[in-house]
Amino acid sequence: MKTLPCLSAPLLLCLTPLHAQTNPQTQQALNGLPIRPSTTDSAIKDFDDPHWVYVNRDSVLKKEMTLPAARHELLLWIPGTRPPDAEEPRPGRVTRGGSDAFCKLAASLGYHVIALSYPNTISAAVCRNEAEPGAFEEFRMALIAGGASKHITVSRTDSIENRLIKLLQLLAKNRAREEWSQFLKEDGGIRWERVAVAGQSQGGGHAALIGVHHRVSRVLCFGAPKDHSLALKSPAAWYQKESATPKDRFFAFNHEQDRQGCTPAQQIENLQALKLDSFGPPVKVENAQPPYGGSRILMTNHPGTKVDSRTAHGTMISGRNKALNEPVWRHMLLHE
Repeated sequence: MKTLPCLSAPLLLCLTPLHAQTNPQTQQALNGLPIRPSTTDSAIKDFDDPHWVYVNRDSVLKKEMTLPAARHELLLWIPGTRPPDAEEPRPGRVTRGGSDAFCKLAASLGYHVIALSYPNTISAAVCRNEAEPGAFEEFRMALIAGGASKHITVSRTDSIENRLIKLLQLLAKNRAREEWSQFLKEDGGIRWERVAVAGQSQGGGHAALIGVHHRVSRVLCFGAPKDHSLALKSPAAWYQKESATPKDRFFAFNHEQDRQGCTPAQQIENLQALKLDSFGPPVKVENAQPPYGGSRILMTNHPGTKVDSRTAHGTMISGRNKALNEPVWRHMLLHE
């Protein structure tokens, strides 16, 4: 099979088969492409861990009738907080986050997929003790669009929006047949209505806030959103804002033992503040099947015994829990 050339020296191409044993037609069709942010914009100097790009070229280019059709939607994955003391990748080494299996599944279902690298070493939980109702939103918007808050200052260059735009521009230019340009407006902005925003932990909170500010195709939160004020003893104020995205397009998947950022009870309060309980009470996925009674608040207690909070926090996006997670992921990615 003929593969596409690398775009430049810092950009590496890695072809990873999906369901290679069960569906040979898709073998070598799913790209896992690491692209350094500095490759897309020379002004980006820091937080240069690679973005990851996935696309099923058999669906997008060959339009194989036996495969899910291209959705003409971008699945934007926003990862959670990376501890500031985490080991830096060795020179020349590229690593994938825990969302790799989820991103591959999304691509196999017809999505174009980007797992974005951004400044994520400070957690939004630093706002928990602030008495200012808008503290969480101010913090997140600094990361999403660029700006300053009490706890963080992010240039427009390093913002989530600019990093996504510059990556899409590079892909549209150098991989034009894959039709990445469909996610950009003529003025160079993001065509949000064609974007499904998803994320874990801090990234899930960013995804939800983007969905409030912009009309997107859907919002998928894993272990999120966590914005609950200890000072005000209430969910963050931004949950109550009028949402540009209809709330029936929001989905949240959380763990009953996850205490990262807030308690499980506070997590439910957050989702109720978002009015996701309008579609039914929380549903434990171990005891139900898709479409989970229409609920947008999906819960798990996997593996059914006591686990530490950090383990619980990552359970919903872990590829090691495929038997539990994949039916939920498919539901969240496809349910209309």
